[in-house]
Amino acid sequence: MANEYGIKELASGHKTNVDIVFVHGLFGHREDTWTGLQNKDILWPRDLLPADVPNARILTFGYDAGVLKWGSDAQVTNGAMESYAADLCDALARLRSGTDSAERPIIFVAHSLGGLVLVIGDRTAPSDNSSLIAHHIQGMIFLGTPFRGSRHATWGDIIWNILNRKSSRNLKDLKETSEKLKILAEAFPEVLRKRDIEGPRIGVAFFIEMFKTGKIRIVEEDSAWIPGRGDHASIRADHITICKFDSNRDEGYGSVLGAIKKFAEMKTKKGERSDVRKRTSLVMEELETDYNVYNMSRAVAQPFIIMER
Repeated sequence: MANEYGIKELASGHKTNVDIVFVHGLFGHREDTWTGLQNKDILWPRDLLPADVPNARILTFGYDAGVLKWGSDAQVTNGAMESYAADLCDALARLRSGTDSAERPIIFVAHSLGGLVLVIGDRTAPSDNSSLIAHHIQGMIFLGTPFRGSRHATWGDIIWNILNRKSSRNLKDLKETSEKLKILAEAFPEVLRKRDIEGPRIGVAFFIEMFKTGKIRIVEEDSAWIPGRGDHASIRADHITICKFDSNRDEGYGSVLGAIKKFAEMKTKKGERSDVRKRTSLVMEELETDYNVYNMSRAVAQPFIIMER
């Protein structure tokens, strides 16, 4: 339904100074993805988080998550992913502009393939919405996100397990999609490194599923975090339930809350965010060379967001 799409405000605190944005994954839902495991009436970003982060505006973004268009070839439509990223940036930028909060820092919380929230300003149009959002990202929290193939599974295996289909041979574009995700994920640490050096830095936290989903562990530990970058910890859940909490006493909720609070309290040096557009352009120039090697130049100038439920 159309009313399930776009930005929805779940809560807004007193003296708000940070936006926390939840983004679901493929086949997910902007509210159902974040409900409790036992109590489906609990929408924890709305019902639990405001008491613990009272200075935050809490938002959730919804989009048409059924990206598989099943025809005779069972073909994956690739262009939809970039479109979702652009939609998110546009909706968030418009909301922030209309509520006099365009300079407010942003923390993203995303699940599975949704964790590849890579919002990088367009180097040729640094004033567009994607650039405006990228410049204000202060934290990114990843729940069960694959950043590389593991010892036991290739990128294609991981994507197929998430899609939960019977035969990867039926997906015409699986290999191409897997390679695209791989390239983007491998470029992400370089973006973080540049921001560490030139500012403002982006805090990152990776949360890893401990249990199997059915008979398989969809995202293995060595795939779910980037060594040497940010914090990482396990949550006693499978791939689907890693983002579902019933109470503020849930161990997983406490872990995610700790990361949110840490990033919300990060201090940015005066002038860093106002000068980051020029630095983002330099990062993009370097990354463009790597992307072009793989004929991926089309992806460079766009924010890229891929989500899973």
